[in-house]
Amino acid sequence: MELNTRDFGIVSVEEDAVYKFPIGLYGFENCREFAIFEKKFDDISFLYLQNTEAETPCFMVFEPWELYPNYQPMVTGEDLKASGVDTTEDLIFLTIANLPGQSLEEFSINIKSPIVLNPKTREGRQVILQNADYKVRYQPFLETKKSEGGR
Repeated sequence: MELNTRDFGIVSVEEDAVYKFPIGLYGFENCREFAIFEKKFDDISFLYLQNTEAETPCFMVFEPWELYPNYQPMVTGEDLKASGVDTTEDLIFLTIANLPGQSLEEFSINIKSPIVLNPKTREGRQVILQNADYKVRYQPFLETKKSEGGR
């Protein structure tokens, strides 16, 4: 499948990289199908979640464990059922990234409301986790600097 993207032009994706989102994403409820693709920049790979029906929205996404190693998502039973699974181990979790400025310290990921994908049904949804300490704007590079005694 070929996608026309705003930032990368035409991108080819495999059919198994396409997921239906029956209720869309928060703020993008009308976007009901997204594809995941990888782009390399200077030998570093990044994942993107691209709307298949228009050039936007397109989100940079990360597996949360890459930037929050102790990630232990607490998903409600209702969200598990809606995702078609009995346990979180049957889901793929992705966090949406935000880089509002030029500094990596401003970079954040949304660990509170991840995207969950069911690879068997090819459906996805965005959920709000029950983890009270998880932030919508977790700043991994700023948190690392703080834990190392920086300002």
